[in-house]
Amino acid sequence: MFADYENLAVVVITSLLSGTGVFLLGVRDGRISASLLNLASELFTAVTAGLAGYGVAVSQEWPEGIIFCVVLIASNNGSEILQGLKSRASYVLNLLSVIANGGKGGEK
Repeated sequence: MFADYENLAVVVITSLLSGTGVFLLGVRDGRISASLLNLASELFTAVTAGLAGYGVAVSQEWPEGIIFCVVLIASNNGSEILQGLKSRASYVLNLLSVIANGGKGGEK
């Protein structure tokens, strides 16, 4: 039971460090401005993507080392990961809409 909490703590800390790195790199490259709001946004994105990666890796029952690699990769590429999840969710919702309409594809 406590191992799960320890792993989640490692995931969150790793994601926070990764989000901080992404923020600092973005400021250095001029992609984003150095503000508290941008830092909070990068941290939130990194933690969300890291937790999503952790959930996927745990559900696939991958070894612990691979799980943390997935967390690190996901939190470093948080924007891309969340965009991918959003597009897949949109696809599933559109598919469910087509099924609910009897396969008519949204025609009225």
